[in-house]
Amino acid sequence: MDKLPSPNIPFRKLYYWFGRARAYEKYKDEFVSKEKWKETRPLAFAICLLATMVFPQGPKYTIHPSVFMVTHDIFYGVDYKTSTKYYTLAPMILVDIYRALDKCQSGERFYQGCNLILQWWMMRHFIKTHNPKELDPLRWSYELHGHDWWLYHNHCNKTRGESFWYPRLRGLREEDVQWSIDSLVITKNMVVRTEKVPYLVFAGLRGTRPYASGRVLRQLGGKQELPQIADMMKFATYHENGRVAFAEDMYRMWRSRRVLGEPVPNRFRPEYSREYK
Repeated sequence: MDKLPSPNIPFRKLYYWFGRARAYEKYKDEFVSKEKWKETRPLAFAICLLATMVFPQGPKYTIHPSVFMVTHDIFYGVDYKTSTKYYTLAPMILVDIYRALDKCQSGERFYQGCNLILQWWMMRHFIKTHNPKELDPLRWSYELHGHDWWLYHNHCNKTRGESFWYPRLRGLREEDVQWSIDSLVITKNMVVRTEKVPYLVFAGLRGTRPYASGRVLRQLGGKQELPQIADMMKFATYHENGRVAFAEDMYRMWRSRRVLGEPVPNRFRPEYSREYK
């Protein structure tokens, strides 16, 4: 890696090194041993998968070094004092999606995030699955057919652009949205806020983003309140040099995290506070 001209690693280079069955014979001078090469192949595949499907690629199909570090931590954990800890990728993926949506909102023409997860979110929330009169295409055995049915059912066109989609998404009303997904596992130990503020701050590969669970408590089976989140956008930052802004603040927030508690009896009929209504 030290021989590469930039900190980003070309996707094709990883494929040449680890994707081909006979790659070790051709590039054996690059590796310690064949056993180590075999051990690293699953890691290389996971790096390419995340860099292609989940996190945006760099210029000219290159992979950001942070993707290597994150994937390595998933496989081997993070040494913390005398133990090794393993963490989920979910907050980082969420931050990356929010970052991409922010850029699109400010005029960026290309959504540089995990569009598969965003599309899954749309398909799960824009169909009222708990209504017995409507079918849920995602439960059909043929997933692709279900996807086309969803587009047809919602009068969507796969080839039209902003002029088609914008008015339809803007026209959505609360009664059109499936707020609570039946397959979502709800527990009273879900983290929803901190001690002092009704939001959390997540760190991603290229920045930090606030996440206000209080805005969607009805999705989690909680009573929907009006969250006080006016000051949270100060935590929307970008870091290209690997340094995370507000690291100490984030640490204190997570130390004082608060959980959901007992969910409401029927999360498909959520409760609301008077202020929210």
